[in-house]
Amino acid sequence: MSSSDWKIQGSTGDGPGLHLLPNVYLVAWLGMTKDEIDCSAWVIRTEQGLLMIDCGTPWGHTRLQQNMQHWGLSLDDLSCILLTHGHVDHGRGGYLFRQLGIEMLAHPAAAELAESEWATCLKAEGSSESYQVSGYLNGGETIERCGLKLQVFHTPGHTASCLTFLIEIDGEPCLFSGDLIMGNGLPGYRGDPGYSEQAIVDGMNRLLEEEFTHLLYGHGYRLDDRGKLFREALEKHQRGEWLEGG
Repeated sequence: MSSSDWKIQGSTGDGPGLHLLPNVYLVAWLGMTKDEIDCSAWVIRTEQGLLMIDCGTPWGHTRLQQNMQHWGLSLDDLSCILLTHGHVDHGRGGYLFRQLGIEMLAHPAAAELAESEWATCLKAEGSSESYQVSGYLNGGETIERCGLKLQVFHTPGHTASCLTFLIEIDGEPCLFSGDLIMGNGLPGYRGDPGYSEQAIVDGMNRLLEEEFTHLLYGHGYRLDDRGKLFREALEKHQRGEWLEGG
């Protein structure tokens, strides 16, 4: 079934998340946990297992599992997690998946940040365990997981170590861009030491050279986007609205 024939199922808020595309699910989202920050965690279902983009937080982990169970998605089938970057809402919960032996790939600098967060959490839990990511991605790679070809782009700006993933799912290219730009066409958090407005501009221009249908980012999505959000954001930047919006 193509996305044009697909009706989105589910809801956020108090709901179980979204069955967004025939084989793509939103299982965590901003606002999922009261008074805490969460990100969009995406699960792609394939015949060879599940692939997750960003894994959320410790405080959202139980809810994330419940949402997966609602859609018939089992952690036993989760093969690999890709981190777009290492901020708390995207990767702090990663050690809970690494405890299960699930593969996790990230940029080296994002991995270092996430692993530091994991150590803090484990120490607070009274545990002497230690976990690391499974491997590194620097951008420029094309890898295969769960029978899917994944193109990896280094898209710094939000942080110096952000990655974007282009994955063809059911014949439609889907771009997972993390926090490169927000849904309002403005940068998000600007306090990271690696924040660079010019790098965000350069990253969006680079990604606009690729063909993609759907945009799934760190705190939302746009179906049938085809680069519209990036073009809107670049126009706002040219008009000086990024400064005003900051």
